[in-house]
Amino acid sequence: MRGGAFAVLAVCLLAACRDEAPPRRLQRIRYDGATSISRVVLAELAPTFKSRTGVPLDIDRSGAGVGLKRVLAGEVEVAGVSRRLTPAELGLSPYFQIIGYDALAVYVNEANPVRALTRAQVKAIFTGPPPSWRGLGGAATPVKPCTERLASERATLEAVRALALDDAAYGHVTELEDPADCIAFVAAEPGGVAVASITYTAPGVRAVAIDGVEPTPAAARASRYPLTRPLLLVAREAPAGPLAELFALALSPEGQAVVARAGFVPAR
Repeated sequence: MRGGAFAVLAVCLLAACRDEAPPRRLQRIRYDGATSISRVVLAELAPTFKSRTGVPLDIDRSGAGVGLKRVLAGEVEVAGVSRRLTPAELGLSPYFQIIGYDALAVYVNEANPVRALTRAQVKAIFTGPPPSWRGLGGAATPVKPCTERLASERATLEAVRALALDDAAYGHVTELEDPADCIAFVAAEPGGVAVASITYTAPGVRAVAIDGVEPTPAAARASRYPLTRPLLLVAREAPAGPLAELFALALSPEGQAVVARAGFVPAR
């Protein structure tokens, strides 16, 4: 009896030790998801995050759809999603935090005389067949829409479908790998047109007004610009340890200043 009692006590003590053991501290934080979030915001916050926590931030840019799937599968710790989560995604109960807002600009070649489009015209351009710019107030030049790869599950594609295309399928478009590639296409192609974050502006292109509203941070903040989307950091569950510190840094005054410098609208 005495030996059995000691055995039971030992098992209980071992269980208690296991219960009280501190959670494993992550050696690195892995990010995958929206390029719009990682390209400037996380790239600038990563050195500060490492200096405060000693934990490096590894960044992949596979797109929001892929990043979200990876974080829900436990393959990465945090995903960046530059669109609203769908009801099905919300049903999986992920933890998410809005760190800012972005205006999706419709870019045309700087030589294009068209200065404004309606949402209906944007829908016609991207669901096709593409019209001529003459019918949109420009020259007799074929409209040549460009998007990221349609199979890439990029957040911009889904946001444009929801905000401008009434969830209709894309028509015939030139498909390229990255938003920057699409902007370069538009800069080189007189009839080119692409939708990308306002942070992607570059020589040779300019953004047009949509429904009479310019794609500016002020218009996005006031919810006046029709193609406005949230910027999210998403984790599989409520973050702890270094991951929680990353979420806190993104919403801190320092982090929100980075969001603003990137051309986005801060959440705070």
